[in-house]
Amino acid sequence: MEEKKLNPVRDQHVLLGAERKQISNGVNQIEIGISQIGIEVPRTYISVEKIANHRGMDPGKATKGFGVKRARIPYKESLSELAVRAIKKIEYRDVKTFFFATESNPDLSKPEIALKTLEILGLHNVTCIPTTFACLGAIQSVVAACKISAGTNEPVIVAAVDRAIYQETEPEAEVTQGCAAVAVRIQPNPELLKLDYQNLGFYLADIDDFKVPWNWYPTPKLDNKLIKVTYLYCVKKALLDWEENNQELINSLKKKGKTIIDYLDFFVFHCPFLKFTEWASAAFYQHYKGKKAKPNLEEVKKNPDFYSSYKEKLDQVRKIPEFQAFYQKKVLSILGRYNPEIGNAYNGSVFIGLIAALEKAAKGQIIGISGFGSGAGSLTMRGIVTSNGFRSDLKEQLKQGKELTMEEYTKWREKEMKK
Repeated sequence: MEEKKLNPVRDQHVLLGAERKQISNGVNQIEIGISQIGIEVPRTYISVEKIANHRGMDPGKATKGFGVKRARIPYKESLSELAVRAIKKIEYRDVKTFFFATESNPDLSKPEIALKTLEILGLHNVTCIPTTFACLGAIQSVVAACKISAGTNEPVIVAAVDRAIYQETEPEAEVTQGCAAVAVRIQPNPELLKLDYQNLGFYLADIDDFKVPWNWYPTPKLDNKLIKVTYLYCVKKALLDWEENNQELINSLKKKGKTIIDYLDFFVFHCPFLKFTEWASAAFYQHYKGKKAKPNLEEVKKNPDFYSSYKEKLDQVRKIPEFQAFYQKKVLSILGRYNPEIGNAYNGSVFIGLIAALEKAAKGQIIGISGFGSGAGSLTMRGIVTSNGFRSDLKEQLKQGKELTMEEYTKWREKEMKK
């Protein structure tokens, strides 16, 4: 591949061709990544204001505070039906290996959603690999799929299928609910996004910020003190590990007085709700552009009661004009497009942001991806956009659909609780 195809002049800076070669020619000898993405959201939704009012919560905290608007709810649709429709939007009949990432399976003994999906599609002579790691399973599956595709020269599909549902006694979590099914085709010579699947950043720790005990299913048991801390801590630790595994790039940026903030064109975070991603962006910005301060994330993880003091520091960062320029351009411009209209789709969340990024990005631009799953773990990776003008049908889907009444929404909840 000629260097000039991977070295466009970007908005405010020019990226060295050598830095791009590390991903395109020097590291991944076989170029692997995403060629197609299909997404399907339920045809019904509910306004989060309606949920908030019903639970006695300030609606403004949900819409203006958290940054959510609607929750897509599979009122009369199964998750398998959504997955089938997503998979049918991409080429799948030549694929022999399917990953299914979900934390919504009602059967603890088998991958029920995956098997029902493949049954409807009439696919019986394929390998089905289920993955469960909260919201992290799908992006981890993408890495595994890249390695399989590189070794076999064959396409692999990763399906992310989830719906979020919380207890009515947790209204601040309930207003973030959402649902989606995403199907991603991984193959050599990718048409959309070339992934650096070898130089990754990982972080794993046994943290019970969120879990679904069998006697709590389908709603999770939350530790509200730990959730925000765990998210920020894990995504930052994975980023630091990514830096450690990409020292040549980091050093070349330092020589020019630049950081990853400058290098990446877009940051795609797992997005439970928008405010989470602004906090994460502030933590990243503080790491690269700010000065060390107390308390730091390491201290807050050890004592979550320090979080309020740490958040004061993040709020100060959020007021910096340069931070807002970075956040608005590289994070909010993509995560603010679709995620607030869908809600937290768990494993599908990071791909909803990625779809928005691919629709906005130009060929040769670089997208950073930060996946996260409670329990807990995070994964950081990057990709180079390989095409111009990608368009999904997600915008059209979100213009359609029926709004549920509170009675219909309650009926759906009761049905889910009986599974």
